[in-house]
Amino acid sequence: MKLFSYLDRLSARPGDTLAVMASGDGGDVVVDLVRLVHGDTDPAGPGLVTEVVGSVAEQRVRVDAQETWPGSCMVADRVIPAGVADVMAEVLVWPTTPELGRVQGVLGLVGEDGAPVVSIVLDGHGRPAVLDGDGAVLAVVERALRERRWYRVSAVAGTEGVVVRAAPLEPFPGDDGEVTAESEAGVDLSPAAGVVAAAVSCPTVGVRRRPGNVFNGKLERPTLRAGGEVLAEWMFDRGFDGDRVADVSGRCGDATLVNMPARAMTGHNWTGETSDFTVAPEQYGAVHFHDDDLIDAGWPVAATVTLPPDLRSGIYAVRLRDGEETDHVPVVVRPAPAVRKAPIVFLVPTFTYTAYANERLLHRLDYEAAGLTDHPITPWEHDRALAEHPEFGGSLYDHHSDGSGICYSSALRPIPNLRPDYRMWLQNAPRHLGADLYLVYWLEQQGFDFDVLSDHDLHADGDAALEGYRVVVTGSHPEYHSERMLDALRGHTTGGGSMAYLGGNGFYWVTSQDPARPHVLEVRRSAGIRTWEARPGEQRHSTTGEQGGLWRWRGRSPNALTGVGMCSQGWDEKAPPFERTPLSYEPEWAWVFEGIDDHLIGDFGFIMNGASGDELDRCDFALGSPPNTAVLATSRRHSDFYQLAVEDVLMLGPGLGGSECEDVRSDMVVVEQVGGGAVFSVGSVCFTGSLTWNGSDNNVSRLVRNVLTNFAARDTKRV
Repeated sequence: MKLFSYLDRLSARPGDTLAVMASGDGGDVVVDLVRLVHGDTDPAGPGLVTEVVGSVAEQRVRVDAQETWPGSCMVADRVIPAGVADVMAEVLVWPTTPELGRVQGVLGLVGEDGAPVVSIVLDGHGRPAVLDGDGAVLAVVERALRERRWYRVSAVAGTEGVVVRAAPLEPFPGDDGEVTAESEAGVDLSPAAGVVAAAVSCPTVGVRRRPGNVFNGKLERPTLRAGGEVLAEWMFDRGFDGDRVADVSGRCGDATLVNMPARAMTGHNWTGETSDFTVAPEQYGAVHFHDDDLIDAGWPVAATVTLPPDLRSGIYAVRLRDGEETDHVPVVVRPAPAVRKAPIVFLVPTFTYTAYANERLLHRLDYEAAGLTDHPITPWEHDRALAEHPEFGGSLYDHHSDGSGICYSSALRPIPNLRPDYRMWLQNAPRHLGADLYLVYWLEQQGFDFDVLSDHDLHADGDAALEGYRVVVTGSHPEYHSERMLDALRGHTTGGGSMAYLGGNGFYWVTSQDPARPHVLEVRRSAGIRTWEARPGEQRHSTTGEQGGLWRWRGRSPNALTGVGMCSQGWDEKAPPFERTPLSYEPEWAWVFEGIDDHLIGDFGFIMNGASGDELDRCDFALGSPPNTAVLATSRRHSDFYQLAVEDVLMLGPGLGGSECEDVRSDMVVVEQVGGGAVFSVGSVCFTGSLTWNGSDNNVSRLVRNVLTNFAARDTKRV
């Protein structure tokens, strides 16, 4: 692929103007707007279905190739006064890839154009060195820094020569005592103007910064002195939620962090007595920089698309075509404020889409060798394109190049795996947007009147976003939620509204949206099923200060909201169906199963060939499922590719697989609410793939139709 694009937002209103960023081969690209109806290209279904929005004029624009410059650093302009002959620079250093094989900038002076003048670096072997502006080594110590240990590194540079020093703050035999190197070779500081930390250079190119020779690891308290006086002293232990760094000297002004390195990170003096950086900010004076941080690709605007003021609410895409390739860039369009609300609103899980944006586990974990699946892994076009472009960054499931977990994810970059026709490599079937479009297609086919809202809308507006709706319908995988979103959904269900949770692994991770950058989400993983874990003391979110991890550990178990909660995950060829419980045959629940004589529900589907698979949720009264939760169906035995979730395991032992463990299952439940509404939950990520099977003539389709029809007709006090 060579055609890549992204928008300036994931959610919009009618009348909004979308900015389209794109990269191509320099030829013409046709840009228009389509409504997404169905995404799965499986020949057994309707295929990719879109509707052109005729009221948006087609455009033809030239799209040139764009560069993306990942890597984070700190920059400060106009720091070095004219006439300075020598400077002493000092910083605390905690390297994560000291022997990377290339130069990594630590702290240096740059000219007005951002070009290096003199730099403290780690050379390719992890040894502190001083380089001149041309990259020549002026002095280098003979002892390399050790990985993930604190050092004080300093240098004096000027016309009289250069001295560089490194002293361990955690000495041990063989790595104790200060090491020094010096040279009589001087360096002319007259071109110096600004300062760069964690890189050798960071020039401005257009409106973007381009970090060069980025450092991997933590830095703390970069300080500059000249003539015995402090020129600047930047402290990272304040203003954790932004990209500004305070200069406590009061002389030079604040610095700026480029590409959002990780903040609220433990410093050299963290004692372990608290894990809350708001309680002891002085112990969180470090910033963790990475050479693959990316928070905004920063491409120029290639086109703009204005949404018609009367545009129907739905999931749309800006479509780009160059004659060989087509790219659909999705955007959720909520109703215009003055439009009558439909009875049903589909809450599109855009927080989950952002969390999984550019997920690269295919290239890191061997799922077949690890026994996590029974079928060959198949990378598709979008995954191959992603592998060819590491500069697009990773997801909240991936590691940085130094092994630390990625805790920030942004929507302002190309996201190849967020496309309507994307097939997840693990299931060889749609996941996320494609799986949610099954629901859109089915709702249209069944004649339901519905609007759509995004997670971003719900977070922004809270309770007000759901006012007037009788039923909230979730997508297939609403895993990531903020506290504001959970409060709104709880208010809806306890206040008379109903909810149909048609997915699995929902409401699981504590998720923060950066207040200043709504395109950025933060997650700090711990305790649950995870692909990385936050280091000790670093589990609080820098953007909001709240404790990260599972909502369950903050007293907000998914079970309490939906009646079910995450319990297992697995990926094999055949997902089992649900089996009705004796309770489901009681007259009280006849409305759910009206027109259904089958005992097994969902022994079919476009995802994993069944209705209960991928990630599963079960009813568990000990974990908060309401006492009146009615379990109407439960999945048949799963294979041992499914194992009990780690948060449910107190002691390791045999019998935790799906073939033996009764807690490994999906439960289909209804929870009636005091206000007159109810919650229906299925506890399975792959459930939506069964809705449209056989042209939607099946028992899953009939059952969900019964539920939504009942919920939408309820006359409750909320409406």
